[in-house]
Amino acid sequence: MDRRRFLALTGAAGLATVDFARPALAASYPFATGGVPDELKTKMGELAPYGITAAAFTPSGGWVIVAQDGRYFARGVPDACFAELQKMIKAGGKVHCVAFPPEGGDRWVITGDKGMSARGLPEECHQRISDSYAAGRQVVDVAFPPAGGNRWTVADTQGFFVRGIDDECYQMMRNLTQAGRKVTRVAFPKAGGWAVVAQDQFYARAIDDACFKQMNSLASGGWQLHHLAFSPSGGWSLGSRGKVPALPADRVRQVENAVGGATIWQRMSAWKTPGVAVAVVVGNKIAWSTGYGWLEAGSGAAAHPETAFQAASVSKAVASVGVLRLMQTLKQPLTGDIRPYLGWTLPRRSCVSTTAVPTIDRLLTHRAGVIGRGSTSPSGACSGFDAGGGGFAGYGPDATVPTLLQVMNGEGNSPKIELTTDPGAEFHYSGAGFVLLQRMVEQKSGLTLAQYMDKEVFAPLGMKNSSYALSPGFELAAGHTATGAVIPGKRNRYPESAAAGLYTNVLDLSRLVCYLNRAWTASGDIAGPLTKASVRTLLTPGPEPTMGRGFFVAGSGTQNFSYTHDGSNYGFKSVVKGYPQLGAGYAVLANGNNMSLVNEIAAAIRSVYGWA
Repeated sequence: MDRRRFLALTGAAGLATVDFARPALAASYPFATGGVPDELKTKMGELAPYGITAAAFTPSGGWVIVAQDGRYFARGVPDACFAELQKMIKAGGKVHCVAFPPEGGDRWVITGDKGMSARGLPEECHQRISDSYAAGRQVVDVAFPPAGGNRWTVADTQGFFVRGIDDECYQMMRNLTQAGRKVTRVAFPKAGGWAVVAQDQFYARAIDDACFKQMNSLASGGWQLHHLAFSPSGGWSLGSRGKVPALPADRVRQVENAVGGATIWQRMSAWKTPGVAVAVVVGNKIAWSTGYGWLEAGSGAAAHPETAFQAASVSKAVASVGVLRLMQTLKQPLTGDIRPYLGWTLPRRSCVSTTAVPTIDRLLTHRAGVIGRGSTSPSGACSGFDAGGGGFAGYGPDATVPTLLQVMNGEGNSPKIELTTDPGAEFHYSGAGFVLLQRMVEQKSGLTLAQYMDKEVFAPLGMKNSSYALSPGFELAAGHTATGAVIPGKRNRYPESAAAGLYTNVLDLSRLVCYLNRAWTASGDIAGPLTKASVRTLLTPGPEPTMGRGFFVAGSGTQNFSYTHDGSNYGFKSVVKGYPQLGAGYAVLANGNNMSLVNEIAAAIRSVYGWA
């Protein structure tokens, strides 16, 4: 069962069938239990009014409860653990967490405000806890999945660390901490599943229904969930020691809950899209980034901000940065004829003027007379035709991938590239035009486009998970059909790299947005591949009023001035957008075959942040 809860709720609904103990002068804090020994339930009632900070079960059925004022009770825990607990409390320490590895025996950890004590932990886990304290950070929670071994989570006052846990659990730990929240508890039932708590919100997978119901009831009363533990026999215990604190607005949750009039998970399901990654730029920094769902339907690998997707036609916008970098290096104007740079004769239809020039600038703005994929209906016509679209189909797993020159000559699965209309006369979105730009870059640099972009653009901007290679070596999402099935071969291959072949992630796209925003508004040149003049050219309307070079632009001269590009390959959809004057932007990548989801997420981001 997929369960997620945003806890910032109002109302005073109490906990049904929950015990409240109210000794004189004690606070009244709620708790709930299910399937636990009667003695534990009794002791929970006695200690809950004093604010329980830690509750845990041993693999053999023992248990321990500690309150924030130092009261505690334990049954069936290792003697050394009990002795150390007494020692820490008598020394005036406040206990944050007690946890037991699933292997049982004399294995345990206690963390508090003055340090930690542990025995029999995985070496790496022990070292991570020690490192937190050495750095001045208190460890608030340690948890162990039932599989045992070197699998664990450690949450301290600044962040969290994990090893060997369920990938979706890790995904949600990251997700819930993107808006200034901190992980406070992670818990793993013995039968599988998990729960992650981050101050005013939580997410759980495959936990006991009654436990989840009580978690929601607690939240409905405005209580923060402070402790949560699962027993080896399937029981559970949870409770609070105070109300949800005042926290900054959670923009991530606001976006997630405003996608197409529903939640992002509901819309992903509706559009049969297994995985999505999102990043948002504020103040020319990545404000937050997160992943949703899966790299591949039916897999156990979750989508993360680092996951590389096919960017589809966003490839054109990014490649444009490389083209301007090349012309800047060559000290050549964009107004020059591209044909001398191609090492190949560009055909033209008989009705195309012999004097009109297909300039680099016109290719970057889709006005060079190269139509779509080179196809028109009827073929050979110079006017009154159907342009046939601007994209490429790609090559599946059983197809031979042609060379770029073969693509240009029409020897692949697309028609030959030629001048169809007079350059400069008309706007026709053209992937084929970017194939010519790719050819120019490779001819003049002596490198493949992938090599050139790595060296001249990606490395300077720290875009370490971006590549125009046909099959990059880093983690890649699989593409999916409109029904949610994995496409054959997981990903089509695109030798027309500049037009459709970029692999990237939302973090790298956001780094590019931050760079372009800063370069646009800077008083002079900044570190990066382009001069200020080149960035101004890139993002200023040119021969086509709605376009800079490779990017679509809107609102020029206003505070809401923006540049953007979206993309649609078989099984992948994408969008990137930047607002230079606002220092803002976003990137959305999806491994489904419907653009509507990406558009809905982008609209939710703009709505939440008030961007035009």
